Amino acid sequence: MDERILDHLKRLNKYYLLLVGMRGMLVDELEKDDISRGAAERYLQLAIESCLNIGNRIISLHQFEHPVNTPETYADIFVELHRLGFIDIDFSKRLIKMAKFRNRLVHLYWELETETVHKIIQENVDDFKLFQEKIVKKLKSE
Repeated sequence: MDERILDHLKRLNKYYLLLVGMRGMLVDELEKDDISRGAAERYLQLAIESCLNIGNRIISLHQFEHPVNTPETYADIFVELHRLGFIDIDFSKRLIKMAKFRNRLVHLYWELETETVHKIIQENVDDFKLFQEKIVKKLKSE
């Protein structure tokens, strides 16, 4: 497996485990604890960035084997991963939402509501593990 992809997969797993560890926090606890809230936001950002970096690397490597569409946005990375057969359309749509949330984390961080961050940790963090599993499975089959 490509060393850069492997490195990003390891990082993704680390961030995933840190976020899973935060699932026990109540929204009120997260709201009151600036350190935990900041950590949650940052680890979400890093996990999303890891997925984007993995996707970019896959697209980059596949361009030598067959035509690929160069992503113009972060969301386009997940569209192309679907087109290349790494993820299904429903999962692609969830990951596109993730990419858009990343933009909010980075560019509109002052508008983030703690409830949104908490909800993502409770309901969507396992998408990082699923992404990891789908990528590894597809790469092993190639």
